[in-house]
Amino acid sequence: MSTEHEPAENAGASPPPTEAPHVATVLRLAAAMQRNALILGAATSVLAIMVSTVVRGGAGVVGSVIGAVLALVAGAVGTLVMKGTARTSPAGVMIGAMTAFAGKIIVLMVVLLVFRGTTLFDNETFAFTLLAVTAAWIAGEVVGFVRAKVPAVDL
Repeated sequence: MSTEHEPAENAGASPPPTEAPHVATVLRLAAAMQRNALILGAATSVLAIMVSTVVRGGAGVVGSVIGAVLALVAGAVGTLVMKGTARTSPAGVMIGAMTAFAGKIIVLMVVLLVFRGTTLFDNETFAFTLLAVTAAWIAGEVVGFVRAKVPAVDL
């Protein structure tokens, strides 16, 4: 039964659910980290490909492009998982991030084992580009995290 102050269609309905306080913080952090990491990772990729072209020619370009793409995709997985798990508990976000990290390590290990000793591309430019772009991606994530200025109590 409804009163004058409460419409019949809302009688007994619960208030709309609100998101946990950490959700907005995690989403903001993931966006800032991904944006900065993508900028630094892409710039490093371009530089590595240019250097590989000059130093090793065509095979160097192929190895460098494969290394850059692999590093950028592997790096993006972490922040995408953060965005995807943001609406779970903070522990769920951490479990997702650690699982993504372990998965990236396994995938990279398999790729390195499969292409060990290949003549399809220059292994050294592949390795150095993969290392440089991964380091740049991590540095970009750190810069994004610091610039987001999220108090630890919000998490």
